[in-house]
Amino acid sequence: MEKLERPNNIHHQAFLCRDAEQTRWFYEDVMGFKLVAALDFESSPGSGEPLEYMHLFFEMGNGDHVAFFDIPDDADEKKFEYTNGFDQHIAFEVDSLEELEAWKEHLNKTIGWASDPINHEFVHSIYFFDPNGLALEITCRDKNYAQIMEKDNKEAHENLKKWTEKTRQKKEAKVGAEKLDERNLDTMELMKRLKRSGAI
Repeated sequence: MEKLERPNNIHHQAFLCRDAEQTRWFYEDVMGFKLVAALDFESSPGSGEPLEYMHLFFEMGNGDHVAFFDIPDDADEKKFEYTNGFDQHIAFEVDSLEELEAWKEHLNKTIGWASDPINHEFVHSIYFFDPNGLALEITCRDKNYAQIMEKDNKEAHENLKKWTEKTRQKKEAKVGAEKLDERNLDTMELMKRLKRSGAI
C-alpha cells in the first residue's frame, strides 16, 4: 500500500448550539462568515433512530467551515455554560495587529466584550465567547513568527520526549498507563469503550 497523503485542511469543526438563528446571527452578521448550508434532518446518522436536528455550516475566508448542530430535544443549559477556553477553543487568524485591534473594537460594540490583546510571543490574540458558551480567539502572527516556529520545529520532538518523561508518572496515577498509549489497543476493548460512552 502506498503511503497515505496527510489531509489538506480542516473541512469543518462541529459543535452544539442553543439556537440555529442566534448562531447564524453571530457567525454571519458579527463574524462575517457565510452561511452555506442549513440542513434539516429527522433521524440520527448511522443508527437511523428518530432525531430532529439542524446542521449549520459557515464558510470562512479560506474555504474551511465551522459547523453547529441545533438539537431541540437535547437542549440542556449546562452544555452551554461558559468554559475556560485555555484548553478548548477555536482560533481564527487575521493578518495584522491593526486588524486584531479593529476586531476587538468591533466585538466590544456588537457583543459587549473581547479581551485585550495577549502577546504569546509567536502570535498575538484576543479572546471572547459565542452565544453557545464556546471560547473563541482571533490571532495574528508576530513579525518574528517564521523564525520562532523554525526554532520550535527543530526542538519539537526532543521537547515532547522530555515532557513525556517529566509528566508520565503523574498522568499514569490519574488515568492509568493503558490510557496513555493506545498504539496497540485491542479492537474489542475499543468497541467496549465506545459503547460505554454512548458514542456508538
